[in-house]
Amino acid sequence: MHKIFTVLTIIACANTTPITAKCVLADDNIQDNNTQIVVELFTSQGCPSCPPADKILQELAQKEHIIALACHVSYWDKPQWKDTFAQEFCDIRQHGYISIDGKKRVYTPQMIINGKDKFIGSRADTVKSTIEKASKSPLKIIEIQATEPNMISIALPILPDDNYHLWAFGYKNTQKQNIASGENSGKTIYYANPVISYINLGSWRGAGMVYNFKKPKEPIDAIAILAQRLAYGEIVAAGKMVFNKN
Repeated sequence: MHKIFTVLTIIACANTTPITAKCVLADDNIQDNNTQIVVELFTSQGCPSCPPADKILQELAQKEHIIALACHVSYWDKPQWKDTFAQEFCDIRQHGYISIDGKKRVYTPQMIINGKDKFIGSRADTVKSTIEKASKSPLKIIEIQATEPNMISIALPILPDDNYHLWAFGYKNTQKQNIASGENSGKTIYYANPVISYINLGSWRGAGMVYNFKKPKEPIDAIAILAQRLAYGEIVAAGKMVFNKN
């Protein structure tokens, strides 16, 4: 795994007024429908502005049509507290997203919907309006099956010929974390769908096909498959499979 370029500037935490997830789902419910939407949150247990965004993702993850992924970055880690879910590949993915936009700064909490709409993840009104917009542009469905022994089979839809990239992200169910030190010391936070594994499935030109690969060795509860333009561009197709609902 290559290292993140140190020339990139990191804004460790976005400056925002905390907004709770209640603003998203209690006053104006986001209804389940047949339109899949991918919501990625770049977060950290060391980020003091992240808990409101973590709460929003937790509630969004309860929606069947939303593929919610919490990508915990490592650049907030300090000797007194290291994020228990931090992954270097999350740092790399976030930098991939900003590089495609020609930018040089990353921050938390950053939410990205369907690979293209990027904003501060604790802005509840923005979350709601962006999800409503995304629901009008349906993603193609990637069908997923678990096969023996420890294999996963995906059926890719037919798309216009283009340069797409396939990713597999394995994640846990909602996890409770007592934070003993750092910026969020003393807090108990629930983290929805922390990503703990990823597989680079390679490039794809959009032809309908079946692809088989080994199930990740990590103790994942579910897996999401994403197809993106140019690796870190717009998500055009997605699917998820849950192995363990508890």
